[in-house]
Amino acid sequence: MNRHLNHAISFENASAAREIGLENILALNEQYKHKSLLERDIKQKELLSNGLHATDFLCLVEPHLSEVLISPQNYAEIKNLIDYFTGNITSFFGFESSLNTSDNQSDFLFAVSSKRGEREALLHLIENGNFPDTFCQKPEWQRITKFTLAWADPNSILFHKVLGLWFEFDSEDLVSDVPTPNIFIHPVPIQMCSSHDISQHTWLIHTALPLLKGRRLPKITEQKIMNCIQKLPLASSIFQVGIMLSRPTTHIRLVMKRMHPNQIIPYLNSIGWTDETNGLSSLIDELAKYVTRIVLHISVGEKIDNKIGIECSFYPDLYNKERRWADFLTFLTEKGLCLSEKKSAVVHFPGVEQEDGTYDFDLNSYMTAVKISDTDNFSRALVRYISHIKLSYKPNYPLEAKVYSGVRLFGFEHDY
Repeated sequence: MNRHLNHAISFENASAAREIGLENILALNEQYKHKSLLERDIKQKELLSNGLHATDFLCLVEPHLSEVLISPQNYAEIKNLIDYFTGNITSFFGFESSLNTSDNQSDFLFAVSSKRGEREALLHLIENGNFPDTFCQKPEWQRITKFTLAWADPNSILFHKVLGLWFEFDSEDLVSDVPTPNIFIHPVPIQMCSSHDISQHTWLIHTALPLLKGRRLPKITEQKIMNCIQKLPLASSIFQVGIMLSRPTTHIRLVMKRMHPNQIIPYLNSIGWTDETNGLSSLIDELAKYVTRIVLHISVGEKIDNKIGIECSFYPDLYNKERRWADFLTFLTEKGLCLSEKKSAVVHFPGVEQEDGTYDFDLNSYMTAVKISDTDNFSRALVRYISHIKLSYKPNYPLEAKVYSGVRLFGFEHDY
């Protein structure tokens, strides 16, 4: 009989159990579970109503993350890290986890927006000495500080050109005394068309990148980046630029969106990348049957790195309501790019916690928090979803697959 009670109720002997009766036992057990769920819901609402603190968000997400994606130790290290980033510094973060290996150590990343005071919260954190001295003494963090000071200055070009920054911490770096992030700049879309001159994008190589690198890029790398911009197909754009501060590479990551699948190979060929195996072309054709958005990642140095990133997702963004991931993950599993237990963990991750349960979460009434006017008069919803799955392709090497689990704060503005 105890097998049916989930250990909620214990009995000294079988006669006591018979006296109470099975129906009463099950009723009491349901009351116990209901009370536990109610207490959890109250705790969730308290955390959401406290404000916009990343530590609270991580506590809300933790019960929904499988250990096959992120180990408890790994998650504890992430929580220790985010304790340094106090204030309303982010409302958007995520985890990068391997799909085709048993590794359950995830990278952690969070965004700082130029909107809703997040940029200013980062500046406040830096200017008021909230970082440990060990952070301030490290050259990479000194450069991040200089970049932030320029970004927050209304007279700087960065103030107008940079929409946000992503801080990405590699899992192995989380245990360091001074974790060093890779930084991804989210600029105003960088694109080419007949009415735009290439010189409007020189701020990237003359101002932004030197601040984070601590020096000018080699001339040949600057020329390669500008060539990558000039060769962009019409309507496509660079929407992230990565500087890998924690890794032994001088390459700059360029992330391009709104590129049609049949434009990717001609574009790569135009900037000097080659693939004698033609494997990437075949892979893109396969992926286009399952996903509706493909984003290209390239690394630029003296030449274009052979390793290419293909980011897969769906348009438009439906967040936790997207139902097409299951079919795509099944395809990846059959192709040997996703372990079955990780597929299960990923598809069960999406969901939402709401501050006010009287309003159903939907994208017609809720919007991302950074788009809400500077007021506290809104109901919060923390949304868990699959942001994208990235495949790393290198000719004559096995494919790698990673999932990016996103967590984002939304809000519903009241009329009163």
